[in-house]
Amino acid sequence: MLIENSFDVDADPDRVFAFLQDAHNVAACFPGAELTEDLGDDSYRGKVKIKVGPVTAAYTGVAEVVERDAVKRVAVLRAIGKDAKGAGTAKATAMMRVTAIPGGSSVSLSTDLTISGKLAQFGRGIMADVSGRMVGELATKARELIEEGEPGVAAPAAVAVEASPLKATGLLRTVLSGFFKRLIGRLRKTRQAG
Repeated sequence: MLIENSFDVDADPDRVFAFLQDAHNVAACFPGAELTEDLGDDSYRGKVKIKVGPVTAAYTGVAEVVERDAVKRVAVLRAIGKDAKGAGTAKATAMMRVTAIPGGSSVSLSTDLTISGKLAQFGRGIMADVSGRMVGELATKARELIEEGEPGVAAPAAVAVEASPLKATGLLRTVLSGFFKRLIGRLRKTRQAG
């Protein structure tokens, strides 16, 4: 599934791009993520934990920057991970682009995501909403660090931070509530028509 997200930052585009090229910075900003090892050559081992309602999935895997253009401020990351309990896999290819806008920068993310296992049961709509929330949390933390910090410098705490898993209970409740309301509405219409 292809998921598109974007966010704005009140900082110079080159500064934003440099910040987002540091894996320690991104891991510190990404909810539920932990960078566990720098493998060299733009490859990293890490973990990410995602909670959707009662379902929690913890993936361990490797991410690699496969393309980077500092002039165009574009980078492509490829990641693959396995659920810690062996119950599924996740594969993603994400393209990030930083463009100049009046007063700062716009960061756009385009992610081609394939998930099997427990989280696959939730479908594209819920996964897009969960992704949107995760990017929203990433954007909030990145803005904080970029707008207050030094250009291109990782925050000292970024190396050891492990965020709590993203909780999407409220989102799941809203989706299920809407589903049941639509179902009840259809049943009423069927009864009235019959």
